[in-house]
Amino acid sequence: MHFRISVAALASISALASAQAPSIDQWTRLEINNGTAWEEVTQIARDNQLYNLGTRQNSPCQWGTMDVRREFRDMSKGDRKSFTDAATCLMNTPPQRMPKDQAANYPGIKSRHDEYVATHINMTLEIHATADFLAWHRHYIKHYEQDLKDLCGYTGTLPYWNWAKDASAPQDSPLFTGDEYSMGSNGKYIPNRGDTYLYTQGVNMPPGTGGGCVESGPFSDVTLNLGPLDLPNTKNVKSNYEYNPRCLERDFNSFFSERYNTFSNVTELVLESIYLEDFQDRMQGYAAGDAFGVHGSGHWSIGGAAADFHSSPADPLFFLHHGMIDNVWTTWQNLDIYRRQFIIKGTSTLGNNPPSAEMTLDDVIPFGFVAEDRIFRELMDTFAEGYCYRYE
Repeated sequence: MHFRISVAALASISALASAQAPSIDQWTRLEINNGTAWEEVTQIARDNQLYNLGTRQNSPCQWGTMDVRREFRDMSKGDRKSFTDAATCLMNTPPQRMPKDQAANYPGIKSRHDEYVATHINMTLEIHATADFLAWHRHYIKHYEQDLKDLCGYTGTLPYWNWAKDASAPQDSPLFTGDEYSMGSNGKYIPNRGDTYLYTQGVNMPPGTGGGCVESGPFSDVTLNLGPLDLPNTKNVKSNYEYNPRCLERDFNSFFSERYNTFSNVTELVLESIYLEDFQDRMQGYAAGDAFGVHGSGHWSIGGAAADFHSSPADPLFFLHHGMIDNVWTTWQNLDIYRRQFIIKGTSTLGNNPPSAEMTLDDVIPFGFVAEDRIFRELMDTFAEGYCYRYE
């Protein structure tokens, strides 16, 4: 699909360039709470993307042919199964980038999927509460999507999980029915558990609705090989890359999702965060009064492997959660694209501890066993530098 820029279109683009992001006051509290506002906000962002792309002459990325990422429940049954088949395939595909002479240093890497987990473990303290948190994870899940295609024959795109639709009871989501067209089930219910105090957030966490192994669906027979490193009430590994074969565990917990992953949470995050610093902090749970943010709470609401700070990509659901995180960031960017496309803020260490220099768009971002290093600015535009995708 190619665009001919008309006078009317140029006028629209000019108006877009000078327009401010919409105000949350444009919607009623009911519309914010029930998802109507979020649906309309994301549509505004998509309209802005279309206009923006129309200003680019001879772009290889075109609206009509780009990859479209969809919410998992909006995919056909066949497409859902194709995705989970490919994700399972990657967990049984040999490592691709780890040099053989380094295998002894990474005894837990048995598959290509494990290379993703090990890279996240290795870089955890340099990719959270940092300037490149959003961009790093954008590229990370993009390569996962590409590996599903290149190594496992997948012909679709990476789905995302809109957890706001399931915030009141994630365990009852149609994503987790445990049939062959789902993302697997909850973990087996473990009764008689007490509350757990999470010291970092200062929150008393009640037990979830599962806790044990996923017993049905596409991931009931997979083996996780790395982690966990820092889960509460769990026997954590003694070294980062220790071989620790075990089942996939989940423990869906609405204590988190109904407080931090609702439509009101995500809509307020995007519309009330004018400055990038506020958006980043509020998303990750570093803002005042928000102990988890939509990102952290998404992990804790899944529980089990996905809640481990270091090895959370062990659960394939990680990639759907971060698809939603990237969707949220993409929406925020495109509500005011000319001011937000290439804006970054922060250092390269978690919470700037230890202190490090402010990152710049010229910095080189490493991706370990996942992919080649990239320049920061190359990760900011979903229509350029090898990216060509949008969300529906």
